[in-house]
Amino acid sequence: MKRLLFLFVILNVILLPSAFAKQGHMKLLAVKEAESGYEGGIADLYLEIKPGSGRVFLETFPLTRTDTQMSTRFAKAIACDAIQRDCDDVDFFYTITADSAIIAGPSAGASISVLTVAMLENFGLDESYAITGTINSGGIIGPVGGLKAKVEAAKKAGLKKVFIPAGEILVKVGNSTTDLKNLSKELGIEVIEVSTLSEAIMQFTGKEIKENFKKIDITNEYTETMKNLAKDLCDRSNKLKSEAIGLNYSINASALKDNAQNLTTKGKESFEKKIFYSAASYCFGANVEYSTLLLLSKNLSKEDATNEAERLKTVIISFRNKVDKYEKKTITDLEAYIVVNERLTEAEDTANQALEMINRTNRTEKAARTLAYAAERINSAYSWATFLGKKGRTFNLNKDVLKKSCQSKISEADERKQYVELYFPDTLNNVKKETERAASELEKGNYELCLSIASKAKADVDIILSIFGVDSTQYKNIVDRKLEVVKNNIAREASKGIFPILGYSYYEYANSLKQNDLFSALLYSEYAMELGNLDIYFKETNGKKKNINIDKKLVSMFLLGTLVGFAAAFLVRNKNDIAKQKRRKPRYRY
Repeated sequence: MKRLLFLFVILNVILLPSAFAKQGHMKLLAVKEAESGYEGGIADLYLEIKPGSGRVFLETFPLTRTDTQMSTRFAKAIACDAIQRDCDDVDFFYTITADSAIIAGPSAGASISVLTVAMLENFGLDESYAITGTINSGGIIGPVGGLKAKVEAAKKAGLKKVFIPAGEILVKVGNSTTDLKNLSKELGIEVIEVSTLSEAIMQFTGKEIKENFKKIDITNEYTETMKNLAKDLCDRSNKLKSEAIGLNYSINASALKDNAQNLTTKGKESFEKKIFYSAASYCFGANVEYSTLLLLSKNLSKEDATNEAERLKTVIISFRNKVDKYEKKTITDLEAYIVVNERLTEAEDTANQALEMINRTNRTEKAARTLAYAAERINSAYSWATFLGKKGRTFNLNKDVLKKSCQSKISEADERKQYVELYFPDTLNNVKKETERAASELEKGNYELCLSIASKAKADVDIILSIFGVDSTQYKNIVDRKLEVVKNNIAREASKGIFPILGYSYYEYANSLKQNDLFSALLYSEYAMELGNLDIYFKETNGKKKNINIDKKLVSMFLLGTLVGFAAAFLVRNKNDIAKQKRRKPRYRY
């Protein structure tokens, strides 16, 4: 009997994960190498979900041309975040199979996220549909290469609909531009643009997964703190301006004066419109110009300039030591710490440049602007430090967790860089330098700074992907669409008690730039995207796990099987007991 019960328990332990496992499949659009270059191909994407601990496994047959491991983990994280699920109680087993080696990597991200959401939420997928696109922070679907070839391959495979990243309906193939709407009519297959993961899920399943927020609920703390920050910087502009008027300069300073006045005016206008981050940025620029003028008026000797640089470095070290002791608990704390340290690091680098310049040329005029920039960077670091200690949801932000988030960001940036360089070799040297700089900070243990640098390096690659094969007339639409997605994501974060001060500040700045500087607006919208939901890399300190949705029929079958098993064990036990009774000798009583 004991053996039977033991066997029953063992079978339950072995079969329980399988009983609750779920499997799903969808077609994956890809490109593969051919003699004439790259051509479209179809692969199969499978996902099996089992109770576990949040691990992600990937198998590819044959091996893909790019590393798809990182994009798979990231796509899974985006999917879990989109449906606000913890996902730490399940394991994910992804398999990609194809007839020949394909280029997957980031371009498989949208497909992986769609399939993951569908599996977790028990949504039925139409397997005659396919999607191609990267998946980015906040669930935005980004452009990819080889769209014409992918659409042709989808038609050949008998698919009915292909979903592509919004803005890529006009794609460049060589020196010509192809309108995918015309190709769609010619081939008899629907081609539909989608911007976000939630749109894609709606198309594939008819289900809504994400609430649309019409307005960002800006916290009073953020508004008041940024308002005071901007006020301090703009008041400093007026103070420096009054000090700089009427002074004598060793060089023609009219250009510096004009630029300073122009920036001061823009800062005032932005402040009146309550665009406080933009106001702070303009006034910071004005302060650099005015401080340069003041230093030039002093006609510094080599010794004076050297002493000023050394003084700034001492101030930086002292302030950094104070900030490093601060315990970070919220995403606001993390982002404030990041921006303070960025500015201190930049100030330190600039002060060192000034020293090198002074020693090399003996000319203090050229060093004046560099010293002024370093000094104003320190002032802005003091201002940003006022965001430390604000209220918000608390997260586990210990060194090990921060190190892991930094490593993930570096891998994400590097993987996307590899993908772009398949089409445009050796075009992203700047991104390479930034990822190397992030790796250097990682090695030093400066994980927060590493996370920021790697996030921006990834954003830089995403800019290239955003305009990858897209006609230039579509750029403004791309910026507008991206900013709308960023706005919704930040509003969603705010509704959860998380206010990403950097994400929102960059969003605001991008909005103010889009009329006159489209490329800078695109850059800052990408920064806003990457730094707008850093919480996907961290777990709340009081977070509760959410269990996987299991098919009710599957649960019923398993419970029925368990009851039958117990019943069988009970019957066997009774039968054995009766047999034993019959074999026993009778007992006599006196």
